[in-house]
Amino acid sequence: MDWISPVSGLVGALVGAGLSYLGTHRAQAKALADARSARLEAKQDQAVATLAETFRVLQKHVRETPGEWEQGIDTAATVAVTAARQAWDEELQDFIAPARLAIGVIRDKKLRHRLKETMNLLEEWDSGLVYAFHGRSRVWVLRGVIAHAVECVGAWQREETLPEPNHAFREARESMQAKRDEWEAIAEAQEEDRLRRRAERNSEGAPPLPGVG
Repeated sequence: MDWISPVSGLVGALVGAGLSYLGTHRAQAKALADARSARLEAKQDQAVATLAETFRVLQKHVRETPGEWEQGIDTAATVAVTAARQAWDEELQDFIAPARLAIGVIRDKKLRHRLKETMNLLEEWDSGLVYAFHGRSRVWVLRGVIAHAVECVGAWQREETLPEPNHAFREARESMQAKRDEWEAIAEAQEEDRLRRRAERNSEGAPPLPGVG
């Protein structure tokens, strides 16, 4: 049975080759996974660094939050105040823009959602947080919103549960929701009024019904 030895050797060689290929494939897959994980971790680190810098400059910026318009001021003063508010808001939006890019990289869904909410509150500070500002310092509200975002990032880095929103963040969130409800109601009322006016115009221009008059 001399043919058995060559066949056995061929089978062994094929099995060995297969195992070698499988081992190589697994090693390559692991190397690719490790490289991807390293890239993601590097992006996370860069995102956290960007957010840390953004929070720092935002905390400094909101110390100079413009106040309310005062009644009785003349036209020149009103123009100056309006220009100052616009300049302050434009600078605020410039700070928020890189933060939004960094937030998009964060892999934790809950943290990403909370940070997006933070940026939305800051962006809509002038129109959306009016109820939160009522009877309170604007600086206190905005700094509280930012402070909560900082606490959330810290908790995430420590692998802890995200903290509950502080008082300022809750007030800002409730104000934003109330204003959104108002805007939605206004939009619905305007749409109903538009449809009513169109129906009235169509009715006025409609031909008389057959047999009438």
